[in-house]
Formats: sequence, C-alpha cells, structure tokens
Amino acid sequence: MNLPQLSYWDRSFAMADVVRQSSFTNIAAPEGATQDPDGSPRGDFNLFFTSTAVAAGTYKLAFTGRATLRVIANPAGKIENQHYDATTNRTTADLVLPGGSTGNSWMEFRTTRRSASSIGNDGVTDIHLWRPGYPTDGSVVFTTEFIEAMRKVQVLRAMDTTNTNGNATVHWSERTLPNFLGRAKEKGQSWEMLIQLANATGRDLWINVPVKVDDDYITKLAQLFRYGSDGEQPYTSTRADPVYPPLRSDLKLYVEYGNEIWNWGSGFYNYGWVVAMSEAAETPFVEFIARRSAFISQTFRSVWGDEAMMTQVRPIFSNQFGNGYGRLGATLRWAESTYGVGSASKIWWGGGGATYYDSTVAASDTQPATMQAYFEGLPSASYADKIKVDAVLLKAYGLRFIAYEGGPQPGVGKDASVANTYNTDPRMPERMAVAYDIFRANGGDMQVYYNYSSMGAPWWFIDGTKQLTVADTTSPKMRFLDTLATRPVASVTLGTSVPGTVYLRDSDAAVQAYAGGSSTWGYSGTAYQLNELKGSVNNEMLMVPVRTTAGGRYSVALTTLDANTSSRLELFVNGTPAGEFIPGTSSPAKTPALSNAVTVDLPQGLSVIRLRARTGSTWVRDIVVQATN
Repeated sequence: MNLPQLSYWDRSFAMADVVRQSSFTNIAAPEGATQDPDGSPRGDFNLFFTSTAVAAGTYKLAFTGRATLRVIANPAGKIENQHYDATTNRTTADLVLPGGSTGNSWMEFRTTRRSASSIGNDGVTDIHLWRPGYPTDGSVVFTTEFIEAMRKVQVLRAMDTTNTNGNATVHWSERTLPNFLGRAKEKGQSWEMLIQLANATGRDLWINVPVKVDDDYITKLAQLFRYGSDGEQPYTSTRADPVYPPLRSDLKLYVEYGNEIWNWGSGFYNYGWVVAMSEAAETPFVEFIARRSAFISQTFRSVWGDEAMMTQVRPIFSNQFGNGYGRLGATLRWAESTYGVGSASKIWWGGGGATYYDSTVAASDTQPATMQAYFEGLPSASYADKIKVDAVLLKAYGLRFIAYEGGPQPGVGKDASVANTYNTDPRMPERMAVAYDIFRANGGDMQVYYNYSSMGAPWWFIDGTKQLTVADTTSPKMRFLDTLATRPVASVTLGTSVPGTVYLRDSDAAVQAYAGGSSTWGYSGTAYQLNELKGSVNNEMLMVPVRTTAGGRYSVALTTLDANTSSRLELFVNGTPAGEFIPGTSSPAKTPALSNAVTVDLPQGLSVIRLRARTGSTWVRDIVVQATN
C-alpha cells in the first residue's frame, strides 16, 4: 500500500500527535509561516489541524513559551485549563472539541513569546497536540486504527510520505529530522519516522530515494536503515541503545530511485531535475537513471553486505506499465552490457509498471445501468495484455514483476462523489479480486496499491462517503485486502505448459522479441530469425514464457530452419546463462532440424526462456521441453 502524504486533510488520522499532520500559517501573512529548521513558527500563527472532520474529546496541548489561544471550529470548541509554568517556560492546555466539525478547523496562537525575556510575536517551540486517550510523553507515535489499517498489507511504500515528486534535497544536512514539527511539505517526513512505522506494524518498507541527493546522502541513508541514528547522523555500526532504532532485522527494505522519473506532468519535478543532471553529466537520460539506480543498489550492498542484498534489501526499478520495450528493456540491456550477463538480477530484485485498471465502460454517472455495466467490464482485457509484457521481460532477466502502484480508478476526471460511490459499492471488492487473480495468473509477483487516504477519491482506499474521524479499516476496498490473507494464489496461465513443444507463433506462447537488427518472422510466419550483432551483448533475442506444474530437471532443444553451420545460440533461463545450442542441419532445405538438448532446472510455475544469437543467423520455429526425471 502507498502511504499518505500526511496532512491535516488526508483523512489518515495516522499520528497520535496531531501536530505531525498539521500546517502552520502566519497570522499576518496567511500564505505561510516563517519557521525554524525544526518547523517551529517564528511569529504569531494558526495551527490548522483538520479540513474534514475531527473526533470529539479532549486534546492535550503543550508547547514551550506562552500564547493567547483561540480555537476556530464549527461547531465551536474551547480552550480549558490553560497553565503556564514560568520555571520550565512551558504551557499546557486542553482543547475540547464536540465533534461533527465541517471544513477547516484551527487554533490561533497570538501574542506569542518564546522565552521569559521575549517582547512578543516571536512564536513558540516544541508544540504537541495529543489525540484523546493517547499518552502525552511521545511513547505512542501512531494511532491504533492507523496501525490496524497498515497491517492489512505486507509492504508500505512511502513515496508520498517523503514527498518524492517534489523533494529537492541534495545534502544529508538538508533532510527532515525526526523532531520536525508539522507535515514537512517540501521534504516529507523523516526516515526515522518511517522506520518507526515499519517496526510498529511489523510490515516491510519501500523507500524512494530523492533524485537529486549526492553520494554521501545515499551512503548515510543505507547506514541509517541498517544501524539507526542519533536523530541527525546515522550510526556506522550496531548500537545497543540507538536513539532511533534501525529497521527490524525480520523486515524487508525495498529501495527505488525517485518516482516516475519519465513523467513530465504537473507536480512531477523528478523528470526535469534528471534531464538537467543527465545533460550536465553528458549521459543519455535513460542511461543516467539506470546508472544512478544501480549506484544506489551497489551502495546499499557495500553497507549491508552481500548476504542482505536481494533478501532483506530489495532494489526496485520501476517503469511505465506495459512499456517493456522502452526504458525498462533498455535499462536491463544496459546492465548486461555494462556489468555482464546475468548482472541485472544482482542489481535489482524486481521492477515493473503501475498496474492501474479501469472498465470497458466509463464510470460517467451513478445510474444503476451504468454501474452494472462498469463492474461487468472491470478490469478491461488490455489489463492482462500489459501485465504479460512486463512479466515476460522482467523474468527473462531474473527479476520479479512488482507493480509500484495500481488498483481501480473509477470516475477519473469526474466529481469525487462518483468515484466514492463506485469505490464503496459492494461489487468493488469482487472485481478487485478478479483483477488481482489476473495479475498473479499473468506473472505478477507483488501488487502495491495506491493510495490509502490521500491523493483523491478515484484511488484512495478509505470510505469517502463518510465523515471519518479515525483511520478507516472497514471500507469495501479495505475489506478486500482482508481477503488476500487467505485467498489462494491464482494458478499461472501465462506461457505454454511444458513438458511439450512451444510453437512460437501460437497465441498462448506470448513471445516477446528484442530486434536490434533486421529480424523478422519468416517461413510463412512460422519462425523468427535471430541474427548476431557483433561486438554487442545486446544481440537480438526471443523471450518465451513457459509454465510447469512441478519443478525439476528438464531438457530444452530448438527446432530450426536452414541455420548457418557457424550459428550458435545462447540459452538463458530466468536471467541465468544455461548453455548453448548448435542448430541442426536442414536436409533437404527448409525442413525442420532439431538442435542439441541443454539440461536446465525449471521451478514450479512461470519461467522465461531467453534465446540470443551468439554467432551466425538462425530461424527458430519452436522450443522442445522435456522432463528428464
């Protein structure tokens, strides 16, 4: 699940301390408040704590300094028991709210004085506003309901929480520290807070490295997740009593460079930043992204060690959905040409696109006939086709297909009430289950959904028809997540079932090809010509998915047509070199000939056979796979 950005309007109600999701505005200049590096306002200010609804009860306020307080809410709240301790320069008070509020609610802090010697209007520091029923000592960071909601999934992706799309951080000294007040709009929340969430929920964590950070930042980031930090600097070795603990050793860490770097849309600043950096480095755009992503993986390997890589630490290379021949394919070929055959799976654990899906019928209104047609057509047939493209390509290089975002998106571009009506319809969980089975059956390994509670009605998982006051754990889409814990994994249908013969032109063969030269289907469309591209490891290749009902030892041979006597073809299985084929001699001409057999290990389920011309030119018609045990 993609986590929310954390704000006073995101409806996650995630933090026990409301201030961690609040925004400060300067009373004299409402566009924003001048703040200290830790987020403390430097003048009189407003503290916006909700724009939707708030739970009734008594909230405990505490801050360093003094202020005249007032609450603005509808219905109105009140301030009670305000007390200033001159010895500690500390103010405490109760904010009593009746509940049922609508629109923005905030507190005014006027005539602020940071210290006893202050002459006024210089702000206050160390502000906390604890939700009803939560301790005021900071021992509880997240609300009970939010923890429950996040435990419905296995992986928490923090792209929005750290504001990846707009995070311009370069140096480690610029990052958000764990004691930062407010919602940390520009640079997002601290890494330490994300570790606290993962450790508290017992769920794996997915982080997105800001695209502009320097090498030192990446090293320190790897150290922080392995060893923890003192609140500013990461430790460089294991500590018995770290101020901020590292990620639990039983949890996985997924690591991605940026987010949707190819996206030039409004609000996606990564694209422009990387274009500028790639031009400055005189490196092609796609190669720059690949190099930087690989560098991050290698840096984490140097900090965590070989044993942790691809097990606990899992680097990810994401891409546009179903665009395997574009940047993703170019990146995987670049990895092999730069680091050697089979190297892609040593750099990245997985990759893939964002698997959003919609219906064959638009969610244009909420009329019964429209809604019935929408759910009958959800997801559309093109959804499976795109999954196959990504799954075959990634498996061919030994990677897993990981969808970094996805899910249904009804009513995009329509009024939010339309999307909310569809998302809360009892038919939605059933159709999401169908889509999930399609994803798994066609080679998908992990679906990450977007987004828990922010970024709008078409995507969120909360019930947008309700005035929520706590994190939602019971919406129809959240109930769908509950079913996945016991739902049988769909059997793989992608590829040809083996043992048997894979005829490359059969519809179920799902063949993909990378043609770097003049390769074409020939012999009346029955065979594919593989030509050597001399001096390059990016030779023309075929990628062919097969599936088995039982893992074991298998023999693989090729049926070819009129191969050159010097032709040799390389065999890879799931990204690993497996052997070499010597095509048979066609006699008479244009008759099928069988090559030698290569013995390989195939796991149960999906595998991808990759063929590449090492020398010569060969027409490949089919692949013969037989069991040897």
